[in-house]
Amino acid sequence: MFSSYFVLLDSLGYVVAWSQSEQEGFQEIEAKAEDFNKLDFVKIVDGKALVDERQRQLVIKEYEKNSQTDIEKLKLENEAMRVQSAELRDTILDLAIIIERLGGELE
Repeated sequence: MFSSYFVLLDSLGYVVAWSQSEQEGFQEIEAKAEDFNKLDFVKIVDGKALVDERQRQLVIKEYEKNSQTDIEKLKLENEAMRVQSAELRDTILDLAIIIERLGGELE
């Protein structure tokens, strides 16, 4: 059963915003209730919303590729801090060598 909705489309014709009431810049379409609020893979064909299954799979794949768990994010941050710590240690050692060569005393 189709109901009336209002949508905003991207340049490729996929729905990027839904509304149940008329909005400036939105066009009126018909859609199934279960498709309401689905974004980026619903295309309007002859005034009706249709799920583009191929585009849906691409959107899911892209999301999965770009999403990381909190643990993965922490691991990446930890690795970056480890590298920064090693670089800082090397810089301090280089400075100590320079000071020593200049006759300075290190404690």
